[in-house]
Amino acid sequence: MREKRVAILGLARSGTALAAALAARGIAVAAGDRRARREIDPTGALETAGVVLFSDGADSSMLDGADLLAISPGVPLSHPVAAEARRRGIPVVSELEVAWRLIEEEAEGENRWIAVTGTNGKSTVSTWIAEILRRDGRDVALAGNIGTALSTFCSSRRPRHFVVEVSSFQLETIERFRADVAVVTNITPDHLDRHASLAAYAAAKARIFENQREGDAAVVNDDDRGSAGLHPPARRVGFSTLRSVDGGVWAENGYLWSGIDEARRRICGVSEVALPGLHNLENALASAAAAELAGASAESIRAGLTRFAGLPHRTELVAVAEGVAWVDDSKGTNPDAVVKSLAGYPDGRVVLILGGSEKGSDFSILAAPVARKARVVLTIGQSAEKIERSISGVETKRAGDMERAVDLAASAARPGDTVLLSPACASFDQYRNYEERGDHFRSLVLGRVAHGA
Repeated sequence: MREKRVAILGLARSGTALAAALAARGIAVAAGDRRARREIDPTGALETAGVVLFSDGADSSMLDGADLLAISPGVPLSHPVAAEARRRGIPVVSELEVAWRLIEEEAEGENRWIAVTGTNGKSTVSTWIAEILRRDGRDVALAGNIGTALSTFCSSRRPRHFVVEVSSFQLETIERFRADVAVVTNITPDHLDRHASLAAYAAAKARIFENQREGDAAVVNDDDRGSAGLHPPARRVGFSTLRSVDGGVWAENGYLWSGIDEARRRICGVSEVALPGLHNLENALASAAAAELAGASAESIRAGLTRFAGLPHRTELVAVAEGVAWVDDSKGTNPDAVVKSLAGYPDGRVVLILGGSEKGSDFSILAAPVARKARVVLTIGQSAEKIERSISGVETKRAGDMERAVDLAASAARPGDTVLLSPACASFDQYRNYEERGDHFRSLVLGRVAHGA
């Protein structure tokens, strides 16, 4: 990198990994975070590497002499330090952007980049693509918003297939980041507490295509109103569960099909897809398209689609006890995710746990599918009252917290029912993240309900 001094705002996983990567290259780093020093650098590794730390709330002095400000995804562009950087003419970019530059500049060979974004399904699709490519014998790095910062891979220069999950927060501050294959799973209302409007949120997502070239490919959900209208500069490859797609992939007559290479080819049977539900059929199509565009063989794509184990907290079956299935979909953090999750269950057979911290979501879209699919709704957390006002035609009980919700669900559920934790909300009012929420649900179910199952 030509920059000699870089400021980093936010020292969670991505900021910490980037600070270490830059310091290892002799670049001067000043890094700030709102937490205490003992929390952001508990082992002293950053200070030992020469990183200058600004703890207990970063201030604009960390920008002095900086050529660039890199911000972590959790830091809004409205942060005073980010605003001051823009006032001074200092470029503000994401950790994703800087890590991509480092990796591309130093690679000893040609990397392939597959980037995945969307409101729902992006973690599953990213992991599914990586699974297919590994089965195809590729050296794969799975990184980004999924949990492993891209900067973690800056220490290795060997060429790889990078599969990167990217969020709207990361995309709003890219400059040159480019993917050979870019995927948008869907665009529905989310994170409206941070983005000014749905249009602004969609525009941030669409930036995944911004730097693509004519030889690149853009994979887009043709069934999704929010993304179907996207017109990327690269080759557009659509996917659909409703109709055939010229030059794309689709589901028809019980099979998944590909027309990417112009000749119609059967991929596998719908019933063979490893993960159930309409939303996972969409995820499978997106994954198959991206993997084929990245050069994976038909055999590897079929094996990956039919043998994929899925991810924790994404409609994950926790237990079956006394004829009742208990399912953890803690990753269902917005209303659209819940609608898609409910679609996989019989009408009137779901005991649904909803609620958590507020993200500015419109819960009214839950009204019809919840009334049709759920027999009982149990609400928890900060948004309980707002959710209760938005739904009708179904019995609703205020549980308050997860312990009481599980107890009430155990009393309400009948053989053949599914108790589904799909909160439609973030978790930060009661938990550190959706994983902790899902783990708590699992431990309560296994401890109180299914210990004898």
